[in-house]
Amino acid sequence: MKKVLLAVLLLAFLAPAAFAVPALQLYIPGGTFNSTTQTWVSPGTSFEIWVIAANINTKPLFDITLVAALGKGVAPVDDGINIGGHSYQASEFHFGAPPSSDPDNALPPHDIYNTNYAEFSIGNSSGPFETVYDMQPGATGSALGRIYKYQVDVTGYDWVHFDAYAYDSQDRRKFAPFSHDAETGESVPEPATMVLMGLGLAGAGLFRRFRK
Repeated sequence: MKKVLLAVLLLAFLAPAAFAVPALQLYIPGGTFNSTTQTWVSPGTSFEIWVIAANINTKPLFDITLVAALGKGVAPVDDGINIGGHSYQASEFHFGAPPSSDPDNALPPHDIYNTNYAEFSIGNSSGPFETVYDMQPGATGSALGRIYKYQVDVTGYDWVHFDAYAYDSQDRRKFAPFSHDAETGESVPEPATMVLMGLGLAGAGLFRRFRK
């Protein structure tokens, strides 16, 4: 009896973690999920992006914002990206890490920031709510929330990374985890990845030299 009770308590404790849906996540219909970077990659330069907000403890999120970040060292240009019908001008970009209105509470760098980025304001998630799911392949779980869908057209950049952030009812910032973000174009190699690739190529060259 004690073993049964212990198992029930263990399942009750693990269930929220096993079936949790991120407070925020991004998804690109028709996109490819890169299992290495855990990122949805767009099928082209014109696509739809979903910002999925799940209620936290049955309460909605506030000030939901979609972020479009450029590669490091890439300067913004006029009309280089259009989100939801809004064509961004270079003057609308910020440098650093979002939120632009709260730089002391910025998103973690994760090899993206500091860089030039633009923000697309979605607003507060209010009803009617719908069932939302964890969109990562193989994931399970569902929650009540909202799905916001926007057309994106990228004409001025080779690569754009997308993030999302919001605030809960206690004014705590929430952001889409690194495993649930999105991008378009070819991935920009991280510095550490480039070093490893260089070491691998050098090692392969030495191996061939000593075989001769």
